[in-house]
Parts: sequence; C-alpha cells; structure tokens
Amino acid sequence: MILRTLLALSSLLITIEAHAHRPPSLVPKGWTQELADPETMTRRFASPDGRAWLIIKQTMADTSALDQDMDDVAYRADETITYQNRGRSWIAVSGYWGDQIFYRKSNLACDGTRWHHIELGYPREDKKKMDAAVTRMAHGMTEYANDCGSHSR
Repeated sequence: MILRTLLALSSLLITIEAHAHRPPSLVPKGWTQELADPETMTRRFASPDGRAWLIIKQTMADTSALDQDMDDVAYRADETITYQNRGRSWIAVSGYWGDQIFYRKSNLACDGTRWHHIELGYPREDKKKMDAAVTRMAHGMTEYANDCGSHSR
C-alpha cells in the first residue's frame, strides 16, 4: 500500500514538473484553431467572437540577409506602420490595415536558422481589450527558441 502511494505521488510529481517546464501557450484561452498546415508550419486561430485572428508560423532564416528577412516581415502593401522596432535577432511592427490593427513579431530561433513569427489582426475598437494579450504573446515567444521541428523552405 505504501509503495503504491509513493509510486502514485512520484508519478504526480513528474507530471507536475513536466508541466511546469512547458512554455506558455501563445494562443489566448478560448481561441479556436482554424488551420493547421504542417508543410508550411502555419497555424491560424480565431477569437471566440471571431473579430480577431492569430497566425503562428516558422520560416527558414537567410543568415546572409537577415535585414531583408526583417524587411519582408515589416512591409506589406496597404498598411500604415505606427510602430517598428528591431534588434539583431527580432523585429516587431504594428499599425493599421484598413479598420484593423495588425501586430507582427518575429524572433530568430534554432541557433539563428529559423524565424518564429506571430501575426495578429483585430478591429481598432478592440485595442484596449487586446493590448494585454498582444504583450503576453510577444514576450512569450522567447520560450519557443528551441522549437525546431523539421522544416524546409
């Protein structure tokens, strides 16, 4: 009886410890997955009310042209950029696209060989409601720096 109890407690501790080391999910609670494409390593999610969307994906990094990779993340047709900041291994950009706010962030991962991207869109009037979620996602991306499943460009 004591041995069974110890084994059960040991199993519980292992489960808790494994869960404690898992990175936090970037997807807000209640959002549903609409698309999962393993070939392009892209997933798309929608908010419960359908007003906001999130795309998470990975692409190969061009180590000889990281500035060009970042420009490709930053600049899109018909967008007005209101914020852009970049470091050696990341870029964040946001602004307006029609009546939508967009936010994109990309971090170099996998020893600089791959970009991890998040992209969000939501109505301008939802800005205050979305600010905390956007901040949490942006900061949480670093937890995935070693998420390096196989992928080809």
